[in-house]
Amino acid sequence: MGALWRRRPGWAAERSLWRAGYALVAGVDEVGRGPLAGPVVAAAVVIPRTAGGEAPRARWISLLRDSKQLTAPQREALAARILSECVCAVRAVSPQVVDQINILRATRLAMRRAVDALPARPDALIIDGREVVEGGFEQRSIIGGDARCASIAAASIIAKVARDSMMREFDTTFPGYGLADNKGYATPEHLAALAEMGYSSIHRLSFAPVRAAVRR
Repeated sequence: MGALWRRRPGWAAERSLWRAGYALVAGVDEVGRGPLAGPVVAAAVVIPRTAGGEAPRARWISLLRDSKQLTAPQREALAARILSECVCAVRAVSPQVVDQINILRATRLAMRRAVDALPARPDALIIDGREVVEGGFEQRSIIGGDARCASIAAASIIAKVARDSMMREFDTTFPGYGLADNKGYATPEHLAALAEMGYSSIHRLSFAPVRAAVRR
């Protein structure tokens, strides 16, 4: 997977919850809050503990990083291991719902849907940033958690790989915007395509650059 020189996410948050009696702990993260197009996607991941109740030591776990610090091949390889060896759920909220309820609420809705989709209700959640998942869960929010917490890092990788795959598919349905490359973010090429072609049904009309294209 290549050299990964960034700081390795740790287990401090998980261990704190385990010691407090919360056995099933899920990391939660989202991707796609900033793009002009496409869904916001969240993942919830439970990394199984060892038989002795401690953090696992598999080599792939030592390679976990914030998804933004990894190349696409590294993310995809790790995502395959996470999906095969952990308990995972991924859910998306559409651009139309983003426009209806705003991006903050849509992000929290995607996170709640991902948590609810896990086979068993987690005892506690560890969430990236300052977000809160409704539903009465015991939870910890960690700013920069995808770089500091192994469970959140795993969730960030799953969410990123899932959303990137969606955007590549959207690129075949809505050609011309470069979605396979820009993933819906406001790159100069994407903004130029909006100005020339207008918006599509997967664009977020509540975002200012898209509204500007509507007015043309």
